[in-house]
Amino acid sequence: MRRISIKLKITLWFILFMLILAGIVFVFISLVSKSESHRNLQNALVSMVQENAKEVEYDDGVFEIEDDFVAYRNGLYCLVLDEDGMAIGGRAPEDALEKLPFEDDTVREVTANGEDYLIYDLSVIDKKREIRLRGIVSKSTGAIETASLYDSVLISIPLLFILAAAGGYFFAGRSLRPIRTISRTAEEIGISGDLSKRIAIDENGDELHRLAGTFNKMFDKLERNFEAERQFTADASHELRTPITTILAQCEYAFENASGEKELYEIIGDIQKQGYRMSRLVESLLFYTRLEQQTETPVFEELDLSACVRKVCMDQKQFSEKGIVLSEDIQPDIRLVADAMLISRMLENLIRNAYRYGKEGGTISVSLRKEGNEIILRVADDGIGISSEDLPKIWNRFYRVEKSRAYGKGSGLGLGLSMVKQIVRLHNGGIAVESEPGKGSNFTIRFPGGQI
Repeated sequence: MRRISIKLKITLWFILFMLILAGIVFVFISLVSKSESHRNLQNALVSMVQENAKEVEYDDGVFEIEDDFVAYRNGLYCLVLDEDGMAIGGRAPEDALEKLPFEDDTVREVTANGEDYLIYDLSVIDKKREIRLRGIVSKSTGAIETASLYDSVLISIPLLFILAAAGGYFFAGRSLRPIRTISRTAEEIGISGDLSKRIAIDENGDELHRLAGTFNKMFDKLERNFEAERQFTADASHELRTPITTILAQCEYAFENASGEKELYEIIGDIQKQGYRMSRLVESLLFYTRLEQQTETPVFEELDLSACVRKVCMDQKQFSEKGIVLSEDIQPDIRLVADAMLISRMLENLIRNAYRYGKEGGTISVSLRKEGNEIILRVADDGIGISSEDLPKIWNRFYRVEKSRAYGKGSGLGLGLSMVKQIVRLHNGGIAVESEPGKGSNFTIRFPGGQI
């Protein structure tokens, strides 16, 4: 069974609403028109009698009716009665209506021969003699006018429905056009796999166009993430390929060319080093993946950050390279709600990077301070530094500038700073770096200090 389109659903709901509204309006018109018709009929009757009152008089004791006297007009009748209630002029629709009791200046309803009438009596005194006028009109006269109004309404309503339905269908189609565009673009992306496609939209600012804009932003993010994952896979493959190639080459050499126990031990030592390198890489990849995808929930608790930083610095001094001196300036009793393991790993990565790319006999300084509502942790070195064009890229996974790759035998995996940034983000902090080639680097981490 074919489903009804949203455009048709909107149109049908619109028509239903119009039907309900038309019914309410029709009932309202019916009630108002009946009341208004009755009032207009009554006013016309009174007006006719009052106008005719000016056209009757006694002249020298003789009763006269002027030529402008109107005995009948548009269903309205007017009688002239003498003091005894006898008809002396005008006309009436029923004889019985002439003999009814006289009630001066009063409009009343009476029934004669099954017909409802409105009667208005008016007494006129001329030369001390009374002249009585009686206006008569059938209530069905007003009903004819009301029926005519009903006919007009019943004819106009279907026309309005047709126009409203056509207009609603047209404008619903125009309003829903962005949805069709979104659907078509998503379908094209699904078929082609081309994440560079975008939804072509006009910038008119309504909800559907904002939705299309949101989808475009989502496609932008998906494309960036897909490209990042593709690059990540390529980089990880490259990093693993190097030690695997070395291990295979050493094994082949050992089988074919090894000339003694000493050389075999050397080859096994090289293989072990490459195995450790692969183990560190796999461990780092797993840790980074868990960190990025948050598959392991960090354990946030109140941490003596000062003691944690001091311990990490003491541990790292044992791995000092190239005669580099590590010094610390730590303000005591700084506390932070944090995951102690993640904070330690973050600082270890920064210090190891400083050792790895430091200069012979150089220095590394670690400082921790609380300034206002911020906790500020700095790691500075006087090593090789980073160029301005490389600075934005250092947070990317596996990224290492060419000079850094070749600098020293302890070149890293290129994951450390990516991990650092993720850890800082998990703690609602921010990290910035200042660096100049040949003069060193200064990493500054800021945590909100009001967490405790």
